[in-house]
Amino acid sequence: MAGLWCKRGSQSAYAALMRAVERLALAASLLILPACSELAQSSQTASPPPAPPAYVSLSAQYLMSTLKDRFAYAGFEISGLRWIDTIKGWAWLACVHFQDHGHLRSYALFIQDNAVVDARYAVETDACGAQTYTPFDLVTGELGRPTAPVQPPLY
Repeated sequence: MAGLWCKRGSQSAYAALMRAVERLALAASLLILPACSELAQSSQTASPPPAPPAYVSLSAQYLMSTLKDRFAYAGFEISGLRWIDTIKGWAWLACVHFQDHGHLRSYALFIQDNAVVDARYAVETDACGAQTYTPFDLVTGELGRPTAPVQPPLY
């Protein structure tokens, strides 16, 4: 009987030692892990935005040079500018809505140093759906005036 008791006592001493080691490991990880939880900071600091460019005329010029068949599109509207951090650095973002054969399309234009440096069909992270839009004339670049529709020949 004494031998069984001693074996059981050594097992509980071992279990107690293992619980102590586990607790010590948990305490050490709770002390060490917060130092690893910092978020990586951007290599560029958030600079104050420069003066906003004349983005409506820049956007109109860019779209006129990019769109193959401009007359197939209608109802051009543009959002206000937003200062955002892109993969190419800080830039102004303007979103453009237009009708493409009856379908609403959104286009994102990225402007740096008074030039459109990148453009694409808008994705969800551009947040173009949450913006307010104003009609603009694609030909003249005037804000608040819709692009005149193309009149077919009368004859």
